[in-house]
Amino acid sequence: MSDAANQKHIEDLRRLPTGVVCDALGRLGLSGFTDGLYPFRRDSKMAGRARTVRFAAKRGAAKMDFNIYRFIRTLDPGDVLVIATDLADSWIYGENMAHEAQYHGLGGVVADCMARDATQLSDLDIPCFARGAAVRPPGFEFIATDVPVSLAGAQVHPGDVLTGDADGIVVVPAAHLANVTLQALDLDHLETLQEQAIAARAPLPELLAVLARKKIVKT
Repeated sequence: MSDAANQKHIEDLRRLPTGVVCDALGRLGLSGFTDGLYPFRRDSKMAGRARTVRFAAKRGAAKMDFNIYRFIRTLDPGDVLVIATDLADSWIYGENMAHEAQYHGLGGVVADCMARDATQLSDLDIPCFARGAAVRPPGFEFIATDVPVSLAGAQVHPGDVLTGDADGIVVVPAAHLANVTLQALDLDHLETLQEQAIAARAPLPELLAVLARKKIVKT
């Protein structure tokens, strides 16, 4: 599939609610659901390709030459910076790093730990996701970049597409991007029909017929 086609799918996913993307994954027997990752700015809408950074509990056995700002500058505009820490309770980023990501044109920052500077993060244009805010400084160390990671209950491989809004983060496997987008667009249309049937107080069989269509994989 061409880069242009992939980008169109990403744009489609960005405008769709994550609930519809979740339903699309479920339709296809896929999983990519995270737990407890929310944006600091509640109206955030995000979709982009994942670039991952893996951290783990600190050992101190070897000095690692890693700088997150240097890594950000290797990313492409629209990419989503994904930071995995095994659900640490300390922060890993704040206003300065988020500003670096925003000025570099990234599509978002997602961490499975905490962030600081919550007030400032809520004012930024770039979507910033974390488990919450904290003042405790990080106590872990760098492991690797661009590797598969576990992110709050979901696997993320480099190149997967992350989509996010006020409900949380959904991970779409790169190999299934086109089909997930196709299903999500169909489900979004059926959601509209369902709401119209409810608002019109349509007969129950009519409403149930729409619900039944939501289970059918679109080809």
